[in-house]
Amino acid sequence: MPKKILFVCAENAGRSQMAKEFFNSYAKEKELGWSAESAGTMPAKKINPDVEKVMAEIGLELSDAKTKIFKKENAGNYAKIISFGCIVKSTLPNNVQGKIEEWHIDDPHGKNLDEIRKIRDEIKCRVIELAKNF
Repeated sequence: MPKKILFVCAENAGRSQMAKEFFNSYAKEKELGWSAESAGTMPAKKINPDVEKVMAEIGLELSDAKTKIFKKENAGNYAKIISFGCIVKSTLPNNVQGKIEEWHIDDPHGKNLDEIRKIRDEIKCRVIELAKNF
């Protein structure tokens, strides 16, 4: 089984990027031997600058992060796929259906910094709970 998980949101500019950073930071700290990647169903050209800002506030840098497209043919490369409501399960092969988990968390796009901080903190809590299972 692959020791990777994937976080997917629409633009790969906010939620999935935050989740990836939280997971990789926690996994490294706890020496879990797992890693996370992120992708988007319709990637933006760049990371949301306000998301970069709120992550930098807590010491996690996204300044070098790049957005990338989710390729459904690669879904089998991951032990788990976390979607922020951006994947239609029925479009994916049957062999990955059980790997997909939906997290309904607001999109930070268009939100103010305080709202984005709340989204960031919710994602952090969810990611840490997830990572404890690996």
